[in-house]
Amino acid sequence: MNVERLLELRNEMKAKKPDFVRQDAHKKKKLEEKWRRPRGIHSKLRRKFRGKGKHPSIGYSSPKKVRGLTREGLKPVLVHNLNELKMLRDGEGAVIARIGLKKKIEIVKKAIEMKIKLLNVKNPEKFLEDAKAKLEERKKKAEEREKKKKEKKKLEKKVEEEKKEKEEKKEEKKEETKKGEKSEKIKVLEKRR
Repeated sequence: MNVERLLELRNEMKAKKPDFVRQDAHKKKKLEEKWRRPRGIHSKLRRKFRGKGKHPSIGYSSPKKVRGLTREGLKPVLVHNLNELKMLRDGEGAVIARIGLKKKIEIVKKAIEMKIKLLNVKNPEKFLEDAKAKLEERKKKAEEREKKKKEKKKLEKKVEEEKKEKEEKKEEKKEETKKGEKSEKIKVLEKRR
């Protein structure tokens, strides 16, 4: 069978596949509906009684040739940088790893240019617009922060200069008073002589 037919078959099989729910998940809030194998001695689900739920088994798996492929039939490949993107072959789709925004923008641009399908970016053009807007916003915020820092430093310098001036004035007054006291003492001493 060709891949396209197998993909269709897999989709049909998945439509029929039941939900494999953990035993008694509907009874207790703390239990997730995620599948866990029933281990109880008297468990009817473990003993596969009819009407008690289905077990995951090999019969529900998809055909081997299309196992792990996307709905379009592409093999997902994790991409961290531009070199890995360039190494992709036909029949492979790129899944961008968790990386920074600037690097992600570069990868998306290159993927659009090379006409590579991105599996975890729905609309690459819209993503680029949004990302550019985000970067501009970040730059503006950074500039505002820098301005505030500079203003703060200027204010601190002014305050320090004012403090120094006040201290200098106080010292000058102290010196003047000391000189004035000395001259008064000298006058008093001279009068006594």
